[in-house]
Amino acid sequence: MIYDLPLEEVKVKPHQVTTLHLLCALSFIGTGAIIAVYNYTIPIWGVMLLIAGLVLAVTTIAKNKWVVSNKVTPPLRVAELIVALSIAVLSIIERWKFPAGIFGVLSVALLFALYWERATDGALFIHLDADGVKLPITARKRFLSWPEVEQVVLRYGTLSINCADNRLFQYNVTDSNVDSEIFEAFCSVQVEDNRGKRIKDEW
Repeated sequence: MIYDLPLEEVKVKPHQVTTLHLLCALSFIGTGAIIAVYNYTIPIWGVMLLIAGLVLAVTTIAKNKWVVSNKVTPPLRVAELIVALSIAVLSIIERWKFPAGIFGVLSVALLFALYWERATDGALFIHLDADGVKLPITARKRFLSWPEVEQVVLRYGTLSINCADNRLFQYNVTDSNVDSEIFEAFCSVQVEDNRGKRIKDEW
């Protein structure tokens, strides 16, 4: 049998999206202000960057639900990445080490955010079959083989996985059509069938 249990937890949390938008805004505001005041060759670009940062900050705070939506965030991330990369390249050309480092790191963070936030609707699942338990992508350990598991319980919307080494994994499961008794019986059979495969020195 194969079970895919949907979790209440989502892959990307709204506050994580908001934090990176605000981080970009603050970086643009600070850099724009410095360029506008201290750089005599491109002050207009500093003013434009300062205004862009202020607009991004105000919009993120005032229209947060709109900004973190799946339709708005991807193109906004691309725009932020273009600005951050441009500043990073300019800083490297001008040998400004500090801003080059800041915007280089910010560009990498934005690239990762584009990858992490795209492709899926953010739903997370726990997959169970005869091979073991595949935990969601947010878990430190992604896979538990049945010899590692001592007991699996699904009660009142909470999935509890007790391991033989006393580790405990708990997740809130959204509404599903899984019969908890049949599910727990399946897991108990897998645990008992694999109990003899445990390495005694490890447990």
